[in-house]
Amino acid sequence: MGLAVDVIYAVLIAALIGVSGYFSLAEMSFSSLNKIRLKNLAREGDKRAEKVLSMSDNFDKLLTTILVGNSLVNILASSLAMLLFVSLLAGMMEAAQTIISTLVMMTGLLIFGEITPKSYAKANAERVAMRIAPSLSKVQKVLTPISISFFKLQESISKRFSRPDGPIMTEDELKVIIDEIEEEGTLQKHETELIKSAIEFDDITVGEILTPRVDIQGVNVSADKYEIEYLFTSTGFSRVAVFDGTMDRIIGVINVKDFYNTYLNSKDMKLQDIMRPVRFVPESTKISSLLRDMQRSKTHMAVVLDPYGGTAGIVTLEDMIEELVGDIWDESDEVEHPVVRESDNLFSVLGGANIYDAMEEMGIDFDPEEYEDHTVAGYIQYKLDRIPVKGDKVELPNAILTVKLTKNRRIREVKVMKKDVRSEAE
Repeated sequence: MGLAVDVIYAVLIAALIGVSGYFSLAEMSFSSLNKIRLKNLAREGDKRAEKVLSMSDNFDKLLTTILVGNSLVNILASSLAMLLFVSLLAGMMEAAQTIISTLVMMTGLLIFGEITPKSYAKANAERVAMRIAPSLSKVQKVLTPISISFFKLQESISKRFSRPDGPIMTEDELKVIIDEIEEEGTLQKHETELIKSAIEFDDITVGEILTPRVDIQGVNVSADKYEIEYLFTSTGFSRVAVFDGTMDRIIGVINVKDFYNTYLNSKDMKLQDIMRPVRFVPESTKISSLLRDMQRSKTHMAVVLDPYGGTAGIVTLEDMIEELVGDIWDESDEVEHPVVRESDNLFSVLGGANIYDAMEEMGIDFDPEEYEDHTVAGYIQYKLDRIPVKGDKVELPNAILTVKLTKNRRIREVKVMKKDVRSEAE
């Protein structure tokens, strides 16, 4: 074989490695696309983005074309390399020629046909995809007669062995993506928290956020206006529940604005004249559903019933909005944070705080076991199996919960000490 033929073989091999790199670029860029970014570009009129989205809609067919093309190119390049090295190493044994040819081609294909182009395409997926989409579309048409049979075979195998379709993305996976976007600097921390709250909003029940019965400030339907005025001024609340004899018979709610308008303008005020209706819901009601109902009915308070029809607590429109945007304080509120960090591993937690939210905020892995309620106080009572007193402790694998303050047999405050699990293991 002459020198000229060897040079032609070498040029063809280099060109085929380049084509292999092209197919690798196509494979990685289309499999790493950010479709949301492309849809925004397409909405702004970018025709290349529209082309990429159209091709990616049938990704399995496109991938089959890419893999068939890449395999053909790699086989042809390896065959030419074998012929070239047989010529260049004519005096060597056939086995040595094969080994050298294989090593050289493997190195060339890995570096220039696989690793380098795929790394670049991974980092610049949308840009690469939009650049090669026109040419790749033409290649797809040329290779269709060859790739169609492989695609049909792949389809039949997938139908036989693939599992039923599940969701494209779970909520937990979406939260991870949101965290990554925050780390990149695209989202601020408060924006991330708001998005996560919106995702979790649909899963929260009224039982998790209610004000318990023992904390309800209400007025008997038979009360006079002086009693009602005292309740409003002493609590600072804008609304209070109205009950008939007992808290298990809440019949409505009165608004401070309605009360003072009537109180100042009427000598013979009747509570029924200003009382507004409330909704009654079970503890399992989703707050997203209740919020829509309260918006439609223009009510601001709902009574939460226990399984026996008694009053478990109340939930307000403000309670539900706070699950999205965080605590809302007005001028009359005494600010109480559910979790307060006292030192690196020491926290003060309110007894009525949601134990799942509190543990997450403190960075403590938490296994509720068979505990089915939501408060820190309830969990401690569940673990102790009795009414807790000040100084009682509940030990977890990674934290110690100590009752810090009680009032009327209720836990008001808990001290949480995180354990250094690593040092204990050592």
